[in-house]
Amino acid sequence: MIKHILDTTEQIIEGSLAYQQFSKDLKQDNNYSQAEKHQIRTLVNALLNRYFRYFYSLTEGEETTLSRHDVLALSLFSFNREKKVMDLTYEDFLASLPSETQVKFEEAYPDTFFPIKIPKHFHSENPALSLAARFSVPLPLVEQLISDIGHKNLLKFFTNRYRETYGLINHQVITDDEFFAKMPLFVRGLNAGEFEYKGKDYIKKSPAYNNNEIVIASQTLLDVVNLIESTKPKSLLFVQYEDTSLMLVLALKYPEINIHFYKEDTRSRFIVRHLVKKFALQNVSYIDKITQTYDFVLTTLESSNINGDVRHRDFYFRLPENLQFYAARSREELEELKEYVDEDGHLMFITTTVLRFETHLQAVAFVRDFPEFELKQEKQYFHFVTNNETLYYALLKKGAHGEEA
Repeated sequence: MIKHILDTTEQIIEGSLAYQQFSKDLKQDNNYSQAEKHQIRTLVNALLNRYFRYFYSLTEGEETTLSRHDVLALSLFSFNREKKVMDLTYEDFLASLPSETQVKFEEAYPDTFFPIKIPKHFHSENPALSLAARFSVPLPLVEQLISDIGHKNLLKFFTNRYRETYGLINHQVITDDEFFAKMPLFVRGLNAGEFEYKGKDYIKKSPAYNNNEIVIASQTLLDVVNLIESTKPKSLLFVQYEDTSLMLVLALKYPEINIHFYKEDTRSRFIVRHLVKKFALQNVSYIDKITQTYDFVLTTLESSNINGDVRHRDFYFRLPENLQFYAARSREELEELKEYVDEDGHLMFITTTVLRFETHLQAVAFVRDFPEFELKQEKQYFHFVTNNETLYYALLKKGAHGEEA
């Protein structure tokens, strides 16, 4: 069982095994009892969460000959010594390892070495490594995030989760006064037609949501749609590479904007047509091919999705080694879409990440290489600000330098 735990954890860390798949396989595995399955899951989770902490404690930040498998093995025994998850003696632990590893461990890490102690000043002396250890995030990514948004913001970034508590009242179903009169857990938002949810239960379990009386939308999304409306577009192309609820919010709040929605997959076509029918949207149509130019081109780009909302344990372990992969792909998407912007029109891209080479640097590089566009406005939002979510937008204006040229 020790070998199974170590091999599984190493595969998850290196990205060859999804945590969700491990969990599914373990549940269906008849080789272990329910008690043993609980032990396996507990120890795998512990190793994933504490890998960097143990790694630093074993190496003290210096170069080491220890392999990842070695670190995981030593970490497993140390954690089990502290928490007593399973009956495991030092002799049994060594016996579960290859013979050459047994010899190395007996000499360098005797029984008295455990449990491994974390240095007292670990957090203050190594802030990046401390966050990597605490949140199971690869160290290079933590260092990049600290550079991009700062240490204090990053701590809030990791320790807060976005909660859906804000949105629009569906005026096709109910008026503001009627809604607030019968929904005591909802209070008026910043603007007319907006609400803030004060209940403790998940908002999608509320009668208001199930009765189609509300549409969930963060203040972030509402800011974005208000900015779009301020440019007074008549025709808008919405190209979705990454899922957001932005299209529905824009269509509901500004029915005068004619929206063509484009995404190359059957599921998106079904979802859009379902929303058009459910909310009686007269200003939205799904298109199979882009054949014209538009006043406004809006796109939600694919991204690394570094938004602090870690729903899956293996999320950070499965990122590609080169995070700029996403920036390069998004750049290709932007270059293609610029051809569909009218003269004097606008191009806006949105992405759910905080990495600067996917956000600000992406925008700056684009206007540098395509001087017919000008960066008019940009903003980075964070989910640790009340009623906001982590999202970046850049608004680009075409024809801004036409006279100079």
